[in-house]
Amino acid sequence: MGARLFLIRKYIFTSGSKVVSIFALLSVLSIALGVSILIIVTGIMNGFQSELKRRILILQPHLHITHPMGIPFRDVDGVMKELKGLGIDPSPAILTKVIVRQGNTLDGVVLRSQDLQHIRRELKDYMVMGKIDTGAIIGTSLASRLGVDPGFTIEIVSLRQTPFGPQMVPYKVKVVGVFETGLMMHDDQTIIVDINTGRKIMGLKDDETPLIFGYVPNPYEAGKYCREVVKHNYGCTSWQSINRTLFTALKMERLAISLSFALILIISAINVVVSITMLTLEKRWEIGLMKALGFTKWDVTSVFTGVGGILGILGALLGSVFGWAISYVTDTYRLVKIPADVYMIDYVPIKPQVSDWIVIMVLTLVISLLAAYIPAVIAARLKPVDALRKVV
Repeated sequence: MGARLFLIRKYIFTSGSKVVSIFALLSVLSIALGVSILIIVTGIMNGFQSELKRRILILQPHLHITHPMGIPFRDVDGVMKELKGLGIDPSPAILTKVIVRQGNTLDGVVLRSQDLQHIRRELKDYMVMGKIDTGAIIGTSLASRLGVDPGFTIEIVSLRQTPFGPQMVPYKVKVVGVFETGLMMHDDQTIIVDINTGRKIMGLKDDETPLIFGYVPNPYEAGKYCREVVKHNYGCTSWQSINRTLFTALKMERLAISLSFALILIISAINVVVSITMLTLEKRWEIGLMKALGFTKWDVTSVFTGVGGILGILGALLGSVFGWAISYVTDTYRLVKIPADVYMIDYVPIKPQVSDWIVIMVLTLVISLLAAYIPAVIAARLKPVDALRKVV
């Protein structure tokens, strides 16, 4: 074992051939490039997914709880008491589409209504003008498009059921605040009002609520609470279910891109094959001498396979340093900007995970060993007499 380690160290650091050394250096650099790209790519996909989850949870109730018959709740206090017993923080709510009008400007928006306590809790970090109070709180983009600030009055037109059939009914409400979350779907399309104002806009009674928002201690366990709600004969949809299509698409995209860039490692393996092949050709006489001194085929194979493995490890470590460094700097200083109205966030987040890094390191080592194994086996088949005769 000591002799094999000595030879591995000798062939890596003092091969005696400039050609072999150049190919070995190219092998290390190509593997390092592949590893760093894989770390950055998986970091981008992880960053997008985690950042989108964080931002989606802004103004996103964990549970949407509805009446099993599809009608408004009437015994709201009783239902809320029952939900609190399940560990859920409930909030009577309205979520519907309406038309907003200010002057000659008309626009279709989402009307969101719940109690002021929950509105304050969710919007306290995102207010840019005005305050959270009875009235309308709108996003910055919508406020700019309507040309309003706190103190202006807007008209909200909703569709109501009347004795004469469905009718569009206007309701005037004062703008009391403007918020900015960084998400276009909220800043550009949402009006938030307190629950009492919301009931008046929709023509509901004081004890009627079409929807109850539920909040749980851990948002990522919302599905578990939703199943409990369903057992109590209520309709329930978790925030993960609402955004399932988005997260599934991100997961599939992450897998496809990772597999594509993994080909870079396989291409890098070609350099390892060339390096080990050049090394075995350069060391034919030494291989013959080793066989003559009693080295078995496995001993020779392990020496040259070990050289390939060390090259892979050196490349993987170098690529890891570059990959993590680039990811950290790019993410910390938000160097890569993207349009927020398309991607929901305004920069490319890069957040590599240790678990992905371990997989990349293992994959790199395996590919390097396999790439070195083929020329090593060929070299081990060389007969001592043939190697020594051709040299002598």
